[in-house]
Amino acid sequence: MNPATASARQDEHAQGQHLKLLSYNIQAGITTRRYRQYFTQGWKHVLHHPQRFVNLDRIAQLVSHYDLVGIQEADAGSARSGHVNLTQYLANAAGFPYWDDQTNRRIGRFAQHSIGVLSRYKPSGITEHRLPGRIPGRGALAVRFG
Repeated sequence: MNPATASARQDEHAQGQHLKLLSYNIQAGITTRRYRQYFTQGWKHVLHHPQRFVNLDRIAQLVSHYDLVGIQEADAGSARSGHVNLTQYLANAAGFPYWDDQTNRRIGRFAQHSIGVLSRYKPSGITEHRLPGRIPGRGALAVRFG
């Protein structure tokens, strides 16, 4: 999305329109439709698979109708995602001018578990938070506007 389009969209929403929010667990671009697929297709969580980007394009089409999207279970650019940052990929494919991500768990070159945010509005600040837990690798993003 070019800056002029982003600016026009911001003006449109400033005139009393509703803010459309979405939280989406993208499962690193893997489609799971049945519980058994967690077992039969679990290898896709570790190894690169070309279907991942077909799924991500579908997700991008869906999220493009929102103003602010929180992303869970993304990958920040490891071998399993073909070294592509999935939050950035979605931002570009869905036309979001602003995005950010936080890598919470790095498993060598195989996986970089992350969360992210896509926004039509320029944030005034983003703070990364590490969340406590028995197993490290959980986090939260605080996104401020205005």
